[in-house]
Amino acid sequence: MSSNLDRATEERLVRLAMAQAAKAIDRGDAPFGAVLADAEGRVLARAGNRQVSRRDPTAHAEITLLRVAARRLGRLTFEGLRVATNAEPCSMCLSAMVKARISALTFGAPHEPHIDPAIAADEIVRLSRHHVELSGGVLAAECAAQIAAAREVSEAAD
Repeated sequence: MSSNLDRATEERLVRLAMAQAAKAIDRGDAPFGAVLADAEGRVLARAGNRQVSRRDPTAHAEITLLRVAARRLGRLTFEGLRVATNAEPCSMCLSAMVKARISALTFGAPHEPHIDPAIAADEIVRLSRHHVELSGGVLAAECAAQIAAAREVSEAAD
């Protein structure tokens, strides 16, 4: 798979992930979103975080996306496809993407220090038999600002 997309397409996909994150925020969920696209950048599925609204600790945006995509596309693996997210995925989500054989990942905001376990995406890919091409830092400042703003609102409401 030639999964190299031009920067404008990567930015478009990350903005679509940010739109899913905005929907998650509106539902009271964590501010994360993801989209699945083919090698040309056509979106096949989209999802946002649903941990709170579904009372499911595993309902991160990426896991929810893989579940939606498996049902919609009728398959369990996604060779040749790319996930785009507004933030670097946690180890659970990236491990699931490796299992689902995603070919590429584009993400916005970098790894957050409070993530536990604190394993960066490049480390997970390095340890995996299935290679996932990584493209990080796409619209990083905008993505980080969206996440921070949502957290400030959430903390103020507590």
